[in-house]
Amino acid sequence: MKFRTLITLILLAALTSIAATPTPLASASNLQPLVQTATVPMLPGTAVQMSIASGNQTNPSVVCNIASYTNDDLEGTSSIRYFDFATNTEHVVPGNGLDRLSDTDGQRIAFTQLDSQGDRIGIYDIASQTTTFIGGSGDSDPALGGNLVAFRHSGGPNQTGEIFVYDRTTGGVLELSYNDLQDWWPAVSPDGNVVVWATCQLDGKGCTIYSSTKSSDGTLFQTRLVSGTGENASPDTNGQVIVYTSERNGENDIYFQRVGSSTEMHLSIPGDQRDVRISGDLIVFESQVADSSYDVFLYDLRSARLYQVTNTPGRSETLSDVVAGCDGVNRIVYAIPGTFGDFDVWGFTFQLSASTSDELNDLIAVVRSFNLHDGTENSLITKLQDALTAVANSDTATACTSLTAFINASQAQVGKKLTADQVKQLVDSATQIKSDLGCQ
Repeated sequence: MKFRTLITLILLAALTSIAATPTPLASASNLQPLVQTATVPMLPGTAVQMSIASGNQTNPSVVCNIASYTNDDLEGTSSIRYFDFATNTEHVVPGNGLDRLSDTDGQRIAFTQLDSQGDRIGIYDIASQTTTFIGGSGDSDPALGGNLVAFRHSGGPNQTGEIFVYDRTTGGVLELSYNDLQDWWPAVSPDGNVVVWATCQLDGKGCTIYSSTKSSDGTLFQTRLVSGTGENASPDTNGQVIVYTSERNGENDIYFQRVGSSTEMHLSIPGDQRDVRISGDLIVFESQVADSSYDVFLYDLRSARLYQVTNTPGRSETLSDVVAGCDGVNRIVYAIPGTFGDFDVWGFTFQLSASTSDELNDLIAVVRSFNLHDGTENSLITKLQDALTAVANSDTATACTSLTAFINASQAQVGKKLTADQVKQLVDSATQIKSDLGCQ
């Protein structure tokens, strides 16, 4: 997980509650204010404190049953630890007492270690309990994905930083960012095909988001600007979607777009948001609430549903991370100030279950959120309502036929009444419902 500085954000506007419609997405080029008609539901699940120790536990990262984090005893020593949800046990990664900033892929843990030569990156293999160091001095902030380790390289505190990737298979190193600016916060998709980061001015301001994607033959990375509007931070990607925060008009919100697309979408909910992460269809972040503190929230791209995960008045969760659909469960990890003000790390395990009827109603709401011409909207929604009626009558064959008709009708509107990204969202959702129904 990329490093995200613990910083208290100033409350820009007092809010009485966080509320949203079931479909709080809008194209960033044509943003519509939300009509606040529904209170965000609390997400049911089980929370567990991963570490009970003095000092600060921060920067958690999670994949499947493994969550890694930094343990700082506040006496000059820091170590990387990890929690195994399968056994409910905590473990320490061997180090030199100056280890921090970890990321995990569920089998390995990459971390930054400070020694006499400066920062360097270690990769700890959980099964063999061995550590391999890669790169050289000045490397930090590693992120794992596929066979890649992305990291930041800087020759010193007053020098610019660049983003590199290390291939664990070949041992090769490739520089992705070429500039005289400050590059920060690398993140890698789980398959290793997409790397994202932020490029900032030398004063740390004016941050833009970049992505670099492997070419079809897997030999070259093609880099493009993702967002140059606003003050951007916290980039992450699941390989299909890139998420980030952006401050526009005095408020930080969640934005995202598909890899390779220029259509930017906006998760428009009240208040200030930060520390966004994505896994599968799940986006997790912290959002500012009525008392100016931050709670963890989750947005499900598939169902267009927003959930509140934590409710801790006066205390702010931070640096949350999420993993979706691992062995049938989902997990969120986050750090939160404990009783004495130092930070503790927690894990939250949950499942998202929705009936087929709920999924169809959610998809109808998505269609309505596009503000289409009445004829187009009615044509699409009628097919979904036919599927709803068929599901209620246990007529799976008719439901499948209606969903296929909806998919065909949606695809026929590409470049006409719907953008390519809107069509993909509709088709992906309908295809998933067909899969849930067992359609052939």
